[in-house]
Amino acid sequence: MITINGKTFDDIPGSCATCPFFLLPGNGIQYDTGFCTIFEENHKTWINPPRRCMKLFRKAFRMPEGSRLVIVADETEEGGEP
Repeated sequence: MITINGKTFDDIPGSCATCPFFLLPGNGIQYDTGFCTIFEENHKTWINPPRRCMKLFRKAFRMPEGSRLVIVADETEEGGEP
């Protein structure tokens, strides 16, 4: 089990809808799109996680069991300082 930004992962998500960072609107109503809180984007529920997510998950699951990871945004401009 790995913790990323306070969300617990038992395994690598197989779709966006199974990712703890993915929010579906409404109360039990079927929607085909939701919101990714890590990358602040709308995604279809059934798609495979984007490559950048899979890269992050693979790195996280190589860490020792019970690791707690924090992801932060890089706010520096390219080639410059913050």
